Amino acid sequence: MINLLKNKIEKFTNIKIRFDLPKSKKIIQYDHMNSDFLKKILKKDINVVSRRKPEIYFWIFIKQIFFFDLSFSTYLKNYIKFTSAKIVITFIDNGLVYYTFKNKINNVHFISIQVGNRLKKAFPDKNSIPFENLKCDYIFTLNKYFIKEYKKIINSDYYVLGAFRNNFMKVNKTQFKKSNLFIGSSNLYKMRIGISHKLFSYLSKYFSDSNKKVYILLKSKTNTGQINEIKFFKKFFNNSNCVFLKSKRIENSYKIIDKFENIIFSNSTLGYEAIARKKKVAVFAVNKNKIQRNLFGWPKKDQKKNNFFSAKKLNYSEVKRVLDNVNNCSQINWEKKYYRNIRDLMYFDKDNYLLKKVIEDILKNSN
Repeated sequence: MINLLKNKIEKFTNIKIRFDLPKSKKIIQYDHMNSDFLKKILKKDINVVSRRKPEIYFWIFIKQIFFFDLSFSTYLKNYIKFTSAKIVITFIDNGLVYYTFKNKINNVHFISIQVGNRLKKAFPDKNSIPFENLKCDYIFTLNKYFIKEYKKIINSDYYVLGAFRNNFMKVNKTQFKKSNLFIGSSNLYKMRIGISHKLFSYLSKYFSDSNKKVYILLKSKTNTGQINEIKFFKKFFNNSNCVFLKSKRIENSYKIIDKFENIIFSNSTLGYEAIARKKKVAVFAVNKNKIQRNLFGWPKKDQKKNNFFSAKKLNYSEVKRVLDNVNNCSQINWEKKYYRNIRDLMYFDKDNYLLKKVIEDILKNSN
């Protein structure tokens, strides 16, 4: 009977069925993303409710079968009750379904942590949202400007945390003076925000003409993905002025960034994290093959103060101007004149002190 039921569920839903039981733990993470980092930062073991590769505990789910209630929210409610959890955390901050659970599940605190830079289109108009009365207990954002956008659609208390992983990584000293690192992006083959064939051609020309090398940090963490990225970039950069850097783990990406003096990016969250690490940055806010100035730092309004390190148009003279400015600017002058104007784009909360304090307070008051 059990095997028959298992086969039917897996056939129609492709869900992994588990016949063991989860251990009682105070914290549940909704999806696996960043779970290793979360455990290290909190120094606590946690349960993870898998969403990308769905799995369910049969003995928790069986009651729903008898009542013909197969909803995930009911399963999550029963899972929370069985494990005596007090907190549910997610890093999928743009998954709106998460914010429907608060109205359905009592006696637990819901926390959402923003991990990626969001563009305007990532925040839907309130009237277009397929859910009503979205709620959360605490939402942690990259900067104070995002709070206004979240508030339009989600009722919650808000805190500025910065980038969760970035906060966790030690900031090391620059090793390579007068060096330039370009942060790659995914979906290189599609003309999308952050991708521009013209920009790559202009960058290649600049480093060839100036007899300098540009280092490119590949986005992919897999061998196949990295090979494809290198093939793509070699259409624009030659071996004499370009060096590709691979990173199998996200921790290594931060170590690589710290080694270089100047960071070049378009729309990468890692680029904004470099700002928080006080790196000099050259910003080319491209949308397809055009500069779209309001992309940089959104939702904060574009400022003329950023002209020194941010391109106004997409042509070679403008690329050269920005890169010359950044390369010729001393670190002291950068921090005095420019960093102070953009440091609010990516807050830096060392070791995620604020997040840990909120969680500790919840657990303390829940006992």
